[in-house]
Amino acid sequence: MESTLMDKRVFTPQAWAELKRDLALSRRQGDVVEQLLQGHSDKQIARELQMSVPTVRTHLCRLFARFGVEDRGELIVHVYAKSREKCQACGCPRAR
Repeated sequence: MESTLMDKRVFTPQAWAELKRDLALSRRQGDVVEQLLQGHSDKQIARELQMSVPTVRTHLCRLFARFGVEDRGELIVHVYAKSREKCQACGCPRAR
């Protein structure tokens, strides 16, 4: 059975919009990070977002520098950590 886009979403659309705002991501940076969270490669991200692979890598490199991370794995951890912080601040039971 093929999985749909909704099956791969990590955050609800509302939660993702809030998290993108908290992280101060541009629209395209948010698109790249969302694809990254779904486990896509640079090539898959480029195809999905209709941009070149070097453009995807430029977005990623700028995000790495901005958040002080070394690679895509650390970027993913950073995004989840920010989400968890937000959850803890509002008393969300998932944050425990």
